[in-house]
Amino acid sequence: MPSATESPILRHDALTLIALPNSIHIGRTYTTAVLRGWGHLDDDFLADAQLIVSELLTNAVDVLGFTDPGAVITARAIVRVYLSELSDCVRIEVWDPHPRIPQPRGMPPADALRGRGLEIVRHLARDSGYSVLADGPQASGKTVFATLPFPEEGPPSAP
Repeated sequence: MPSATESPILRHDALTLIALPNSIHIGRTYTTAVLRGWGHLDDDFLADAQLIVSELLTNAVDVLGFTDPGAVITARAIVRVYLSELSDCVRIEVWDPHPRIPQPRGMPPADALRGRGLEIVRHLARDSGYSVLADGPQASGKTVFATLPFPEEGPPSAP
């Protein structure tokens, strides 16, 4: 597992969602709004950040199993998106309470409808991986992360 970026966090924001299919769209919209609010306006950078959030949230929602319309929503149906601005990148994290560790499987057959998410994230991100949480307020589950480097012009100046 690659190591996390050691740069200090300049800004941070978080969103808690119920693990339902529409949370993926909400997570993408949230990511764009936060990054634009921080001054990141490059369309390609924003599209890549949206795609990473989408893939990580899709995996979290899928593993929790609340996609069935008849599923009973419980306290374990919570997922969180964390965005952290560092000096040279944005760190995107998605936490879910399920203990299953992400298992990249390589590229699926060309006709497969699913299974490319972590490969897409690894292609876009400078660094990616996961951590299993052993203590703290979220003492179960795991956080999957990816760091997305800023475009060549770098991060905007903090207010």
